[in-house]
Amino acid sequence: MKEKVRELWNICFGDDEAFTELYFSKRYNEEVNLAIQENGKVISAMQILPYPMTFCGEIIPTGYISGACTNPDFRNKGAMKRLLFKSFLRMLENEVPLTTLIPAEEWLFEYYSKVGFTTAFECSEKNFIFEDLSPSSKYIVTEFTPLQTDVYSFFDKKMKERPCCIQHSQDDFNVILDDLYLAEGKLFVSRLNGEITGLAFCYAIEKVLHVPELFFDNESVRDTLLFSAAKQMNVKDISCITPAIDETGDTLGMARIVDAERMLQIYAVQHPELEISFNLKDKFIEKNNAFFSMKSGKIRKEGIKEDYLELTIQQLTQALLGYKIKDLPKELHILPKQTPYMSLMLN
Repeated sequence: MKEKVRELWNICFGDDEAFTELYFSKRYNEEVNLAIQENGKVISAMQILPYPMTFCGEIIPTGYISGACTNPDFRNKGAMKRLLFKSFLRMLENEVPLTTLIPAEEWLFEYYSKVGFTTAFECSEKNFIFEDLSPSSKYIVTEFTPLQTDVYSFFDKKMKERPCCIQHSQDDFNVILDDLYLAEGKLFVSRLNGEITGLAFCYAIEKVLHVPELFFDNESVRDTLLFSAAKQMNVKDISCITPAIDETGDTLGMARIVDAERMLQIYAVQHPELEISFNLKDKFIEKNNAFFSMKSGKIRKEGIKEDYLELTIQQLTQALLGYKIKDLPKELHILPKQTPYMSLMLN
């Protein structure tokens, strides 16, 4: 099966062989793969990669849909929708309440919205100029090496400080580094008296230093990291990707609730002060079609009732993730807003 899926991947994507080899040697396995075959040939496939996520003070499992593709000869015949439906069922079986993805092209946002996904993740770009940075000599910046065994712990701690954020395991961190090195990138580590104060994932393209992830204890650390990285990689312009601020970011990824009752239960415990009742409609997952009532930190689920607020699965996903609450029905404006985030997803 692996070789068949890889053959389809090569037909559908324009990735270079080095990245494809990395993906199929480090991320792909039969347990995460879903495929549709006709006459012994894989015509459509995807992988559901497991990623933890911070949500309402907990770490929940999510399924990130990766490598979704259909052979051009079999497109527009419903194969991908069938595969997505199968992915929802598998996640329900595995008690994964939320799924995410990053559309490869702009038109795919509308396509995935038709099966219940909604835009939920944003990012911002912050630019710096080498000459404007104010580095400090008290910080020591070096390139990461495997001997620096405390680096992942710092990375993991900083990631977990972000609410509603996709997380990365140690194994995934290693794959992220492999992908960074394929782009001739480097991970820079800042220390003060031996203790880590910051990390910068960097690669250069056409004289611009791209920083897809940056952690720092203060702005002096930030400037020192960026100055050292730009100097070593011989660039002047710097572009950093950061979590969006105040819902003003660029569209990045989508999310979809798979198990509404489970997500609501977690949410209710974190927000016992909230009271709301509604009917939920989900065209693809039957068990989500129900009346839900949240009160005093508990959830009640019953059959659909008349004369109550009606929400789509997209609206509920946005509401529980705190994404652009002001765009939702007024009854949901009491819910706290957030800016969900994901990074380093090999997209």
